[in-house]
Amino acid sequence: MPLTVRPEPTPNPNAMRLALSAPALGDRPRTFSAGAPATDAPWATRLLEIPGVVSLFGLRDFLTITKAAGTSWEAILPKAIDILGSSLS
Repeated sequence: MPLTVRPEPTPNPNAMRLALSAPALGDRPRTFSAGAPATDAPWATRLLEIPGVVSLFGLRDFLTITKAAGTSWEAILPKAIDILGSSLS
């Protein structure tokens, strides 16, 4: 069954929670930052390559993306949803 990804706003306008339809990220918290290699998570490397993405935090069935101020979510979310849907399914 394909993984579905649903964006959910957070109180921080520079962070977006992506709810996953299945627990695809494991039981241990995972944090990734731009400029640091994510060798064990190719999907995280691809997300951090999206211009404006600063960091990622994920656990079980959600991933929070933090973006740089001044970057629009419209420029990030379609790419992020596509990467997660194709990489974690």
